[in-house]
Amino acid sequence: MATAISAQEDVLVLGGDCTVELGTVAGANAAGARIGLVYMDFDADLNTPDTSDGALDWTGVAHLLNIPGCEPSLAGLGPTRPMLVPQQLLYFGVENITPPEAAAIRDHAIKVISREEALIDIEAAAARAAEWAARFDCVLIHFDADVLSFIDFPIAENVRRCDGLKLEQAAFVLKQLTALQQWRGLTVTEVNPAHAPDQPTVFARLNEVLADAFG
Repeated sequence: MATAISAQEDVLVLGGDCTVELGTVAGANAAGARIGLVYMDFDADLNTPDTSDGALDWTGVAHLLNIPGCEPSLAGLGPTRPMLVPQQLLYFGVENITPPEAAAIRDHAIKVISREEALIDIEAAAARAAEWAARFDCVLIHFDADVLSFIDFPIAENVRRCDGLKLEQAAFVLKQLTALQQWRGLTVTEVNPAHAPDQPTVFARLNEVLADAFG
């Protein structure tokens, strides 16, 4: 990741659960980039092991921000600690926020474009995200498949998210963000092929979205 970012190359990272973003950000930091991370996810992933069931999948952002209670070895993966400060993070499409996460978002003044805001006006929401991201030298996008409506596009590991974005809406947002000159990386997580009723068709659509995002 660090080598690609230093060479101004675009990177696609395929997960895996959401903690793979730790490696993506650590690599970008190693390249000396000033990062802005747009986190497209139904969940905030801002829990610590003590404020959730202990599964690391719920804690990726908390480790990026080095929230108290995180596992030190994960929070210290990169050359800088914290790997990100709150001003470098924008949530997009988030809806499932636990009380401890809500408190952290409030206390750290983290920017949020909610699922509801995105569904009301996807063009305006995408424009806000692009405007926010344009201030950074290196724009990274985290895309968790559960930001999508499972009814519209059943591919996420989490099968309960039935009121998220349509694939076309998410594709529009990705296209606006990857069109930025500063965009450098897209991490895709939480895809479960076993949940797709017609894998060839579903993956053909997903591949089209990713190919279009990469231009």
